[in-house]
Parts: sequence; C-alpha cells; structure tokens
Amino acid sequence: MLQKSIWKILCVLVFLLILTTPALAGGWAVVTLDKVPPEVRAGTPLSLGFMVRQHGQTPADWVTPFLVAHNRTTGESLRIQAHNEGAAGHFTVDVTFPSEGVWDWEISPEPLVGTVQFEPLTVLAPMPGQPAAQPAPAVSAPADPMASVRISLRWTAVALLLAALGTAALSLNRQRKVAKVGNW
Repeated sequence: MLQKSIWKILCVLVFLLILTTPALAGGWAVVTLDKVPPEVRAGTPLSLGFMVRQHGQTPADWVTPFLVAHNRTTGESLRIQAHNEGAAGHFTVDVTFPSEGVWDWEISPEPLVGTVQFEPLTVLAPMPGQPAAQPAPAVSAPADPMASVRISLRWTAVALLLAALGTAALSLNRQRKVAKVGNW
C-alpha cells in the first residue's frame, strides 16, 4: 500500500514537472509581412511593413520588434528596431543591406518569446553608379528574454519534487514507527 502511494506521488510530480515548460506558452506572437520585397539591392534603402499579433490574433502595438539579419558569406550582421506606423500592431523597419549575398533574417517582437524567421533574402549587387554602402557593425542575435523565467521554473519544479520526495520519506518513516508500536 505504501509503495502505491509513493508511485502516485512520483507520477503526479513528474506530470507537474512536464507542465512547467508549456505554462510559458502565453507569450508568443505571429509576424505577418505586408509584402515580400521583389528585389533587394545592396546600398538601397528598403522599408518593410508588418503586423505583430499576440497569439496570432490580437494586434500587439506594445512590443519592440527588431529585424535581425546575417550575411551567410561575409558574416555581417544587422539589428534594427522597427517603429509603429499605421494601425495598432503595425510596424515598419527601414533597412539598408550593406553587401550583396544571401541574408538570413528574422523579426523578433520583444519581449514576446521567440523570433519569426523568414526565407533567406538574396541581396543583389548595387545598381551601377550607386555608391558602396558602409559595412554594417557586427552585433549578436538578441538574447531570449524568457530564458531566465524557464530556468527559474525548472529549478522550482526540481525543488518541489525534492520536497515532495522528502515528505513522502518522512511519512513512510512515521507509518513504520506506528506499525511497530501497534504490533509489539
């Protein structure tokens, strides 16, 4: 009978531990571009419009979105903050890619979890007679703002698991003492 109780407690604790990560599922967003740019040239300013919707539905005009781009060949990186423009949840970011090549890019609607990655952009050479763009300063990708919350929740779950195991062990010990006293 005691073994069944211990197994039940352990199953409940494992189930609670599994639930700690999905509990963070409320902070996600969908980013929808107004249109995909037809042609992108190095050194030519490009204005991209997009909507940010929390949970894919509610316009989120309170976020701070960033466009983060990385050139696969040269290693150049860009991180540019977008600004509100138009309807609630609509943003615009003005970007000038400094060099040609394939650029991986994403929009990160901070402080919401994760980023939205788009198909790589092929940036063409500048138009003839156009001045060369300045190299972009190297930046690192933005840190995950929810990483510390996830770590805290996992450690809290581990602490609760250990506390429950300790309580179960004490309960077993007390029940054994009671059984010994009752059977002498």
